[in-house]
Amino acid sequence: RGGIAGVHCENAGVIDARIAELKAAGRAADVSAHPEARPDYLEAEAVARLLRIAEAADAPVIIVHLTNCEALDEVAFARARGQRVYVETCPQYLALDDGVYYDANWSMAARYVCAPPIRAEENQRALWRGLRRGEIQTISTDHCSFTLAQKDMGREDFTKIPGGLPGVETRGELLYTAGVAEGRITKEQMCALLSENPARLYGAYPRKGVLAPGSDADIVVYDPEADSVISAQTQLSAAGYTPYEGFKTKGSIAQVYLRGTLAVDHGEMKTGPIGAYIPRHPGSL
Repeated sequence: RGGIAGVHCENAGVIDARIAELKAAGRAADVSAHPEARPDYLEAEAVARLLRIAEAADAPVIIVHLTNCEALDEVAFARARGQRVYVETCPQYLALDDGVYYDANWSMAARYVCAPPIRAEENQRALWRGLRRGEIQTISTDHCSFTLAQKDMGREDFTKIPGGLPGVETRGELLYTAGVAEGRITKEQMCALLSENPARLYGAYPRKGVLAPGSDADIVVYDPEADSVISAQTQLSAAGYTPYEGFKTKGSIAQVYLRGTLAVDHGEMKTGPIGAYIPRHPGSL
């Protein structure tokens, strides 16, 4: 059909077995059991399995929210075989580590439950290296803004904690601060990761992903001197928290224009719902 399959890579069967073992050991209410049930090597195994199936089908694939160095190694092996493989990662895997699951405050730990889980810090270096080298093509948020009350549904059973983090409001500032300002990637690479590459992959280019005659005038104006601190109090999300509470940004977003219309001005929404259907075509990079 000319499309590209996007796949979440984990091994459900083995995860279920590990969950059963953890519960049998009396850890049903333990948030730290969540990452232990879903180790990084099981994600890598699922990536390898997907890529062998894609090899048999002679089909390109996009691996969504890849988290760790072993999974990225499997992508490199497939590319060396000549396969077309695209990779997405997320800000939480670049800016946070698995220590968040061991907070003594249950509610604080539970708000970071997502799948795949946030990994050990050494994986951040591999992901940043992959971004810098062009081995990872996009950074999305996997935005899933369950409220703290909804997260509380898993107090007696960690598998009932709704998985996902709010993050769509902070992606640009996080990537500029941790990536561009720290010299890990360039401004041009940031623009490709957040705009051009996804527009190309998902068949919206050149209407989206480029500033050019005939394209939509979707523009983010970034002020690199307007440092800020991320706080739930300034978020539009109704989740009631941000996983990046207290994170100091280097600069901040000043304005956002959607199809030439000023949509956001220094954090204040200036429009109502003005979304538009975008017919798309088969994408590629």
